[in-house]
Amino acid sequence: MTLRSLDAAIVGATLTLAAGSGGCYSGEQLIEQARNRAIRTRLDEVKLGTFRVTLPPEDGGDMSEIDITVYGEAARYRVADLEEELAEKAPLLGDLTTRALRDVAHNELTDPNLKKLRQRLLSTVNGVLEGEPIKSIGFHEVRFMRH
Repeated sequence: MTLRSLDAAIVGATLTLAAGSGGCYSGEQLIEQARNRAIRTRLDEVKLGTFRVTLPPEDGGDMSEIDITVYGEAARYRVADLEEELAEKAPLLGDLTTRALRDVAHNELTDPNLKKLRQRLLSTVNGVLEGEPIKSIGFHEVRFMRH
């Protein structure tokens, strides 16, 4: 066997091995994994409740009232179990959410995105639920009134 034929044999063997090892993955399994990942990352809204809270006057000013409907976003695949847990823990969750809203400072309500309020409610809700399933907090309806 000459050097040139030995090189050709090595290249041929390498190509054969490379072509053979290309079939080590399943296209169907890759698609299924991508679908599962997409399903697990989709978020759905879960209603957390409607709350009406009167805030005490700040610095001798007017009293303020918050009327708000709160929802949380959670992974779609967990929504059914989450709704059951929310039903079980509704009294505790309602009480803690009302308390969190009563602790809101008036200046938090001036933020157009209500970032501090969202974070406060997210911490409150996830503190009650197992595994911190709520990814973000949103509002369907928000009204602020001064008395």
